[in-house]
Parts: sequence; structure tokens; C-alpha cells
Amino acid sequence: MKNSDVLLDGFGLEGKGLNNRRTIRSYLKYKWIFISGILLAILLAGIYMFYTVPQYLISSKIVIKDREKGVDFSDNPLMKELDSYRSSKIIDNEIEVFKSVQLMESVLEDLDILTSVFAIDKLGRQKEFYKSDSPLLIDWPDREWQYELKDDEYKIEILDQNRFKLTVDKDVRMHRFGSLVSGHYGQFTITLREGVLIDSLESKVYSVFFNSAEALARNYSAALKVEPTNKQSSVLEISSLDNLPKRGIAIIDNLILKYNSQTEDEKNQSASTVVSFLSLQLNTLANEIDAIEGDIERLKNQNQISDIETEARLYLEGSNQNRNQISEYRTQIQVIESILNLLRNSKEDNTSTIPSALTLNDAALVNAVESYNSLQRDKERLLRDVQVSSPLVVAINDRISSQKTSINENLNNLKSSLQIAIRNLEVNSSRYEGRSSRIPQIERELQEITRLRLTKLEQFQDLNRKNEEAQMSLAATTNSFLRIVDTAKASYNPVKPNVVIIMAFAIIMGFGIPFLIVFARNFFNNKIETKAEAEQLTNLPVVAEISVDEYGENLVFSNRFKSPVAEQFRLLRANIFAFNQAKKKAVILVTSSVSGEGKTFCSINIGASLNLIGKKVVVLEFDLRKPTLLKSLKMPKEAEGIIEYLSGENDDLHGLIKKHPNQENFYYIGSGHIVSNPAEIMSLPRMGNLMKELKSMFDYVIIDTSPIGMVPDALSLCKYADITLYILKSNYTTTDHLSFLSNYGVLERMNHPMLILNGVNVVNGYGYGYDYAPVLT
Repeated sequence: MKNSDVLLDGFGLEGKGLNNRRTIRSYLKYKWIFISGILLAILLAGIYMFYTVPQYLISSKIVIKDREKGVDFSDNPLMKELDSYRSSKIIDNEIEVFKSVQLMESVLEDLDILTSVFAIDKLGRQKEFYKSDSPLLIDWPDREWQYELKDDEYKIEILDQNRFKLTVDKDVRMHRFGSLVSGHYGQFTITLREGVLIDSLESKVYSVFFNSAEALARNYSAALKVEPTNKQSSVLEISSLDNLPKRGIAIIDNLILKYNSQTEDEKNQSASTVVSFLSLQLNTLANEIDAIEGDIERLKNQNQISDIETEARLYLEGSNQNRNQISEYRTQIQVIESILNLLRNSKEDNTSTIPSALTLNDAALVNAVESYNSLQRDKERLLRDVQVSSPLVVAINDRISSQKTSINENLNNLKSSLQIAIRNLEVNSSRYEGRSSRIPQIERELQEITRLRLTKLEQFQDLNRKNEEAQMSLAATTNSFLRIVDTAKASYNPVKPNVVIIMAFAIIMGFGIPFLIVFARNFFNNKIETKAEAEQLTNLPVVAEISVDEYGENLVFSNRFKSPVAEQFRLLRANIFAFNQAKKKAVILVTSSVSGEGKTFCSINIGASLNLIGKKVVVLEFDLRKPTLLKSLKMPKEAEGIIEYLSGENDDLHGLIKKHPNQENFYYIGSGHIVSNPAEIMSLPRMGNLMKELKSMFDYVIIDTSPIGMVPDALSLCKYADITLYILKSNYTTTDHLSFLSNYGVLERMNHPMLILNGVNVVNGYGYGYDYAPVLT
């Protein structure tokens, strides 16, 4: 069976040879394993849920007054402008604050829940007590935490109303309730809760654990969930799991109060610090601005300056215009020089044009260049039709030369005029620069002082605004940064362990683990088990399924007992007759893939079944390498047989044929002495004579040959066979063995091949039962 069939079988692919019922049947064989697995998993789940400490969900909702989320503490427009130390808080940052270890540690210390008291009930379940619910009250004011301790459990056994026994790391001491006890973690006292009667206690043995505030805070912070209810609001849901609902509610409520208190303290401290700092900076800036304004006034009085900035600006603008004009004229000169160079380097018969002169301001020159380029283009078109020596070409060359001379003169004149203009502009620029240099050096100093004054004024205004905001924030009466929507509440029922999920998981695992085991077994099993698998892999018909014979006899036809296997061979005989149709004689070759698949067993019983209806049959022991026919028939080994006949040592074929003592028309021929070259022996010419004579003497000749997948002997006998019966053994023959049939044209060399599935297990639903076996009397 292919590995893919194991995966796909039973998923509605019957058209490809897969069968739902067969797949289900392969798993139903292990139904008790599945049932046992599910029951065991349910039992283990029940034990787990019985001993697991139940966890309750404690949750609370608050609103963070966050301006960015649209919630603020005041509608006053001035208050809305306050900065980060007011109410502009980022929700993600506040979530991290809630989950901080430091905040949780302060909550645990305030609640004084650093000690844990446990008891074990009669069924072995652990029970934890919370403060006043505990019969033992622990007072631990002097805390000394030591991380190196290995055993931090204090076992307390109540002896009476006044005394208890304390065991720590095998150290046993007697103490009185209320007395001071010195332990690993400092000094503490243990008292019996008022009103507790010793006889009413379910257990008198308790375990006390002293926890590090930091370690306990880390555990609680890691288990705390702080999440916004949705992305569009600043409402946070704070939740955690706790086996003691009272403790969980107290922790979350105090966490919210501690957060609000610390945030308010930080705000007030920050605002006070800012107010003091800003007031000092404002006084310093005011003095600096007064000093700068005095310097400006003295500088203008001393130099009699009124509006020197306007004058300097005019000089600067004039100088910039001259420089721009000079740059433009120089650009035009470069264009003129490039055109002159082009004209000087061009030959008279050259048809190249002059680049466009549109950047020049001389309209006559631009027109002359355009006329020149037009003549050049006319010349190019003319040269396509006439020779260079044509009068038309000579005439147009004269016009081009004349135009070129005119352009040279215009360019030189324009260049001279531009150079004169540049010299005039340079003179004007020098005059502007001279005037600008007469501006007193003090003007630059005045500008620097003015810029410094503007900077100081901006700083003063900004700090003054901050100072007002800080004072308003400090004086605000609404100081709370959050509003409690729902106080902490515990769920009515435990959320852990979840009975539905755990039981569902148990059933899935109880079924899934056996299923995976069976699936893995089927997946890695490449042995042929059923008729459908054999037919699917080989595309050959399975003409019979032979079940395991319960009596262990090689010859299943007997008057001493009834055998369902005999009925299966009778059905095989009927199928052979149906295939052989009207022929009364046939040669049947029996082979297989490997040794041990039942070739000899099938050969004997096929012959016996034919013998029962009066057919004369001979079975040939042609497994010349490992003969087993005579042994299976419980006949003595013959001195001579097929090998001696084929090799010519014995020509008496009738003497080699032996009759079975218990069967009327059942004959056999042994293999004879084993030789080292059986393949060559079977290729001798006498082989054809042997088969011809046997076919004339018997109705059916059955050839029990060697495995075809191991040696080539059977292939040399295929040509003599009318029918080839290929024996497969259930849960023995593998898919690799059958793959040999599709190699090297083996299947094509067989005459009318058919399959027999041997060794079928009746218990698994294959083969035939006993109901149709004849009743012997």
C-alpha cells in the first residue's frame, strides 16, 4: 500500500481506488485502544481539575483622563492649553506604569500580604488563606530577605490554644502564640485568630511562606493584564487571576489608588519645580533685555543714525542688479564666440547649420542666422537630386558664403558693443560698492545687538507662558488623573481550570494519541494487506483470497476435517475455469516476489482441487535452487528429477513422474540434485520437449517455480505457461516487492498474469468464514 494511500484513503476518493469503509475498518480494529485512551484521558483530566486550585477573574475599569483621547479634566479653554504635566497622557505609557514592579511592590507592602498560609485537606488538596480568613495571623514587621535560602517553608502544627510547633528545615521548636520568633527572614509573631476553636479546625498543620516583596511583585505584575477596551477610547480594563477573590480585589483597587496618588504627587512636584525654575529664568531674561535696549539707544545717539537699514538695502539692490546684467552680457559674448568659432572652422561646401541665436538680443543677427540655416537646408535638399558641380549648387554656395560674411561682421560688432556695456556696468558697480563701504561699521554691531534682543524677547515670552500654565496646574482643584468606571469585582465562578476546555482537550488527546499511533503504524507499513491494495498497485485481478489454515496442513483437502481454505481453493478453481473458458488443458505457472509467500502451498492445493473433479494433474518442482514441494507433500526426496532429465542424465520421463498416494490423479516430479547453474539447465532444448510431453499426458501442468523477484528462473518458464498465478502474502509482501513487476518488462513477459492473495487474516474481515463450508458427517 502506498504511503499516500494511508493519508488519502477514506476521504471520498473512491474513484482512485480508495475506500472509506476499508479505512474505517483498519481503525476499528483498535477500537478498544481508542475507548481506553479516551477514558484514561477523562480520568486524568478529572484528577487534574480536582486537585488544581481554582482561579477567579478579578477585573476593574477606569478612564484615563487623556486630552489626546478626548477626555480632559476641565472645559476651560485656558486649561486645555496646559502641557504634559497636566492631563496629556499617552495610554500606552500609562499601561506600562500600571504593570511596573515598583508600583505593585508598594501595593503589596501596603496590604501586608507578603506571607502565605496554606493547609492540606483530607483529600490532599491545597487550600490558601487570606489574612483574616486564616486561623493563623502572621505579623512580620522586621523583614530581612535572604535570597540564598533553599527551603523557605515554615511548618506550623497547632498543639492547643496557646502553643504550636514550628518546623524549619528539620529544626523543630515549641513556641507560644504571640511570642516573638526569630527566623531566616527576621523576627515575626504568630497569633491565633480570635474566636478560633482548635477542635473546629479541619486541619491543624499549616505551611507558612515568607515572600520577597520584589519577587512577589514581579509575579503579580507579569500576571496583570491592562488593556484598552477599544482603540477609540481611553478606558482601560485591569484584570488578573487569583485563587483568593478578596485578595485579588484588594490588589487591583489599591493598585488604582496607588497609581492615582503617585501620579498626583509627581504632577505637583513637577509643577512646583517648573514654577521655581521659570521664575528665576524670567528675572534673568528681563535684566538682559534691559541692558541690550540701553546699548542700542547709546549706539544710535552717538552716530546720529535714523534709518541706515533702508540705505544699505538700496545700495545692495543696485549692486546686485549690475552684477546680474554683467553676467548676462558675458553669457551673450560666449554665445557669439562659439558661433564665430563654428563659422571659422566650417568649410565652404559644408552643409552644417549654425545653432540658434535666440539668446542674443540683436534681431538682425537672429534673422541672418535663420537665413543662413535655411540656405544650408536648401542645399542639402538640392544635393539629393543634382551633383555638386551643378550651377544651382554653385549659386547657392555663393549665397551661403555671402551670408556667412555678413554674420561674421554682425557678430563682431555685437561683441564690441557688449564689451563696452560691461565696462560701464563695472564702473557703476564700483561706485555702489564705494558708497556701501561708507556705511559705518557700527551698523553691523547694531544688527547683531538687535538680533540678540529679538532672541531674548522670544525666550521671555515662551517662559512667561510656561510659568502661567505651571501656576494654573499647581492651583487646579481637579487633580485626579483617572475616573473609576467599575470597581474591582471577582467572577462568580472560577475561570480556571476551564472544565469544558480541559475535558474537550482530554477527549481530543485520548482519541488523538491512539489515532496518531495507528496512523503512524499504517503510514510506515508498506506491506500488502488487502485485495484492493494489490489490485490498485498492479492493475491485475486478484482471483482468490486464501486465508490462514487453522490446521496447519499443506494439503487442505481432507476427509478428516472441514476447511474453509479448501472452499477458497474451489473458488480459485472456478475462476481459473472461467478464465480458461473452453480449454480443457492448461499449463499454470505459480511464482511470487520472494520466498515464503506460499507458492508451493498454492501449487499443491490448486492441483488437489483440480484432481477432485477428475482432472489429471502434475505438479513440477521447478524451484531448482530451494525446492520444497516434496517436503510439503511429505514425500521422500527423489534421487533423480527434473534436473537429471533436462541435463540428459535420465531419459525416462515416466519413471520420474510420481503419483501421490492419497490422490487418484495427482502426480508430481521432484527437482532432483541441486546444481549451481539452474538457469542454464532450464534453457536447454529438452525443456521444450518436457513441457510438450507433459501437456500430452496431463490435463493440467502446474509449475512451482522460484520467486521471480529474486532469480530469473521463472522468467525463462513464462513462455510455456497458459496462466501465470502470482502469489502475494498478506502483511508479508511489500510494495517494494511488487514494484519489480513494472521494471524491465517483467509483467509483459507473463502470459495472462493473475494474483492470489495468500495468508489473509479472517479476524480482520477478509477471506471467508465457516458458514459456507460444507458440513461433514
